[in-house]
Order: sequence, then C-alpha cells, then structure tokens
Amino acid sequence: MNFAMPASFPEADFLAFGRAASRFFPELLSDECLNDPLETRQHFDRARLAVRYRYRLCTDCDAEFRSLLASPSESWQAGWGDEELTYRLERCVYVFFVSALSVFESFGFCLYFLGGALRPREFPHLATPRNITLAATSKAFAGAFPNARITGELAALLKKPEFTRIESFRNLLAHRVSGRRTVREWSNSKTQGREDGRHIPSSPEELEFSDDMLQRLVGEVAEMLAALTVAAREFAENQDITAGSG
Repeated sequence: MNFAMPASFPEADFLAFGRAASRFFPELLSDECLNDPLETRQHFDRARLAVRYRYRLCTDCDAEFRSLLASPSESWQAGWGDEELTYRLERCVYVFFVSALSVFESFGFCLYFLGGALRPREFPHLATPRNITLAATSKAFAGAFPNARITGELAALLKKPEFTRIESFRNLLAHRVSGRRTVREWSNSKTQGREDGRHIPSSPEELEFSDDMLQRLVGEVAEMLAALTVAAREFAENQDITAGSG
C-alpha cells in the first residue's frame, strides 16, 4: 500500500496480517473474484484500507487541532469567544471521533469476511453487510474460533473504557456539536490559575481542553489497534489454507 502512515500505526503487523489473510480469498481480477456475487475480496480489501484511512484521519485531526491552538486569536487567549476558531476546532473533534470509531468498525468488518472465508456457515451476514457490526464480528468469532487470541481481543475491546468512551462521544456528536469551551479561573492570596474544559451534554465525562487533547486520544487508539492487529496477524498466519473448504 503506497500510502504514508504515521509512525504510531502498527504497519509491519498490519501488512503481515493482510498478506496472510489474502490467501483465503480469490486472486484479484481472477474469474472467481470478478464473478463472486458476495464480492468478498472487495469487502475485505476495502475494509482493510479503511482502517488505514481512518487512522490517518485521526492523526491529521490531531495535527490540525494543535496547529489551530498554537496561534489562536487574542479573543480566544483572553477566554472569550471566537466563532470561526470554535468551528474549526469542532470539526477536528467531530472528524476525530467518527474516524476513531471507524478504525475499529472497519477492522471488525474486515475480520468478519476473513472468518467467513474460513467458516462460511458460521458467518451468516456475508450476504447482508449492513448487519456486520463489531459486536456481530465478536459473536461470530466466539462461536467459530472460541480459543483464538483474536476472539478474546475482540471481546475485550468492546468493554475497554477507552473504546466505550470513543463510541459514546461519537454517538453524541452524530446529533449535536460537542459543546462550548468552558473556562474557569480562580485566584486567592497564594495561587491563581485557569482550567479549560469541553463539556458534551449527556456525557459522563468532560474533555480536558488543551492543545494535546486529541493527541492523548490518538495514543489510546494506537494502543488498542496494535493489540488487535497482532492478534489478527497471528490468527491469519496460523490458519490452514484448506480451512475455507469446510
């Protein structure tokens, strides 16, 4: 894949996963691939590419977010409003959370088609891709490959607070903006200071508003993705090439 990725992306393991998993699909441009009514190879390849695109979007949003806050207007620095800057920051926050969740949803979609290539009877949604969710992928792997490391990683991912926070924020941001920057200042005879926050209505958490806000979240996405990628690579490499015939 001739596409520049950030250093934090698990490139070596992800490419190794793709090579190992591709063995179980028809060759590109082969008659079997071109005449496949389920388009399994296309679904697998495009979902795998989507993981890369969405991850890079996360890091691009982080870079833009930090750049915007590196030289804000005087009004912003004083703790007042700046509607244009607020809009641009909001766009970064929105695209980040949508993309972050899509990293894992795309990986789950990709894995579902790999599982279907190996055990088609145990992956019933191959013909109805809209029904393939991360939870559906986890459930199918639990039934078909209960002892595989990837099965455990999928189940664990859905319960991780880092993942559920991304999912929660993304679902909220799909319907409204993330809210306004809130500034709280204090001073007394000994200390003074200011706290920036970003409250999302109905969310149990408040994002700490700082120039590295998204950068810290990128780190969490990278860590979760790395664990999933290693498990997926090991799973694909350990499967027998004749597994899909049963």
